[in-house]
Amino acid sequence: MAAEDPGQALNLEIVMDPEFRTVHVDGAIVMLNPNFGQLALAYDQPEFKVRPNGEIYTDKIQKRVVIDARLSPEAFRALAYTMMEHVQQYDEWLKQQK
Repeated sequence: MAAEDPGQALNLEIVMDPEFRTVHVDGAIVMLNPNFGQLALAYDQPEFKVRPNGEIYTDKIQKRVVIDARLSPEAFRALAYTMMEHVQQYDEWLKQQK
């Protein structure tokens, strides 16, 4: 899609999807192949149980996937580079805090 006036840049408008919500995650399932990139964000949820003596324990952890994003390989790569730029900036900030 092109702007009506080739010399005029398109405006970018960022809006929240009606189903938008914030979620906290602690991990990702990542895959990249020639067909698509996958970025599935997830959090770990221990399943707690109680023994007859009242002791609480867990023998199972569920990895709950909250979003499974599929991207073109090019978009996946661009996202990865953008994230690494932020990581490098954060690392520099951490060095300055010492």
